[in-house]
Amino acid sequence: MSAFPKALTRALPGPLYSTLRPVWRKFRAIRNRLFDRVLFPLWLVGRRIRHGKKLVIVYRIGALGDAICTLPLCRELQKRHPGTAVIFFTHADYKKMIMLSRDVDGVYGAKSWEWPFSLPARYKLPGVVRAIYNPKTTDELFPNRGAQLHLIDDLAGSCGVTVPPSDRQPRLVPPPELIKKVQSAYGLAEDVARGRLIIGINCGRSWPVRMWDAAKWQALLDKIHAEFDATVLQFGLTKGKEDEFEQFRGVRCLTNRLKSDEIVALAASCHLIIAIDSGPVHVAGSVAVPVVGLFGAVKPQFRLPPNSPGEGVFTNVPCLFCHHATPLGHWQTGCAYDIRCMKELDAQTVFEAAKGMLLKYPHRVAAPSAG
Repeated sequence: MSAFPKALTRALPGPLYSTLRPVWRKFRAIRNRLFDRVLFPLWLVGRRIRHGKKLVIVYRIGALGDAICTLPLCRELQKRHPGTAVIFFTHADYKKMIMLSRDVDGVYGAKSWEWPFSLPARYKLPGVVRAIYNPKTTDELFPNRGAQLHLIDDLAGSCGVTVPPSDRQPRLVPPPELIKKVQSAYGLAEDVARGRLIIGINCGRSWPVRMWDAAKWQALLDKIHAEFDATVLQFGLTKGKEDEFEQFRGVRCLTNRLKSDEIVALAASCHLIIAIDSGPVHVAGSVAVPVVGLFGAVKPQFRLPPNSPGEGVFTNVPCLFCHHATPLGHWQTGCAYDIRCMKELDAQTVFEAAKGMLLKYPHRVAAPSAG
C-alpha cells in the first residue's frame, strides 16, 4: 500500500480499516495486473520511440542477487545486438537498484509477475522488440542438477552467452547525492565525517539452510566492538520486533526499511560487509566494497564477486556445498544433516576473516577503540 492510502486508511476507525484493507489490496492487485499485462506493451512502444532503436528485453524477476548477476549478460547483449536498447525487466522492488547500472537503457518493474514467470514470445512486437532473453540458473532449468560455475556465468550461459573474465563483475553507480541523502536519513553523516569504520551485516531472514545462529552473530558483533570503533548497520529482512535477529546489541537496525537503491548507497558507504549467502554479497561487489560471506550449501567461488575483494568462510563437513551436487542436496527444502555446515561455523572464524579483510585494506580502517 502506498504512503497516502496507508495513512488515510489507518486514520479510520478500527472496524472500518479492517473492512477497507482487503478491498484496497484487491484493487491494488487488479491495478498491478492491468499495468503488467495491458499497459506493458504500450510502455515498450513508448521506449522504442524514445530511444529510436529496437529493444532487447532481459527478463530476470528475482531475486536481488540474481538481478545484479544478470547485468554482465546485459553488457554482452549490447555487443551482440548493436544499435538496440537493452531493457531490463525485473520485480518492482529491484527497479531503482537496476537503474543504477550503466549496462541497461531502461528498467521495467513488474508488480504482479513473480518468479518463476518467464516473458512469453508474444512480447516480441514487430518493429519494436528484436529479442527476448529469460536467463535462468541450472537448477531452474534442470531441477535436480547442481551448477558447476559462477552464478553470473550460469545465468549468461542459459542464454548462449559467454561473459569475458574482465567483464564479469556487475557494477552499480549510486550518484553522490543519493549516497549523501541516505547517509543523512539513516544517521551516518557524522560517522562519515569523522572517518569512523562502518560495517554492514546481513543476517537474514532467508532459507534456513543459509542462516547463521543469532547468538553467533551477537558474539561476532561483540568481538568487532571490542577491537574496533565501528558503526554496524544491519540490512536484510526480519519478522518484526519479536524476531531474534531484531535484538542485537551494538547495531543500527535498518531491517525491513530500505529500498533497493538505498541498500546500494549504504553499501557504498561501508568499509566492509559481512553477510550470509544473500543479495548484499552481490551489492558489495557491485560497489567494490570488501565482503566476507558465510557459506555452507553453496561454494563461495560460485557466488563471491569475481573482480572485487571478497572472502568466503565455511566449516569442513562431508556434505559441504551440496547445492552443486547432482542430485542436488537439501538447499531450499530442508537438510538431512540438520544444517551442520552453518551450525558448526563459529564466530571466531568469521571475525578473523573480517579482521583480515580490514587489515588488507588499512587505508579504510578507523582507529581502534581506546578500550
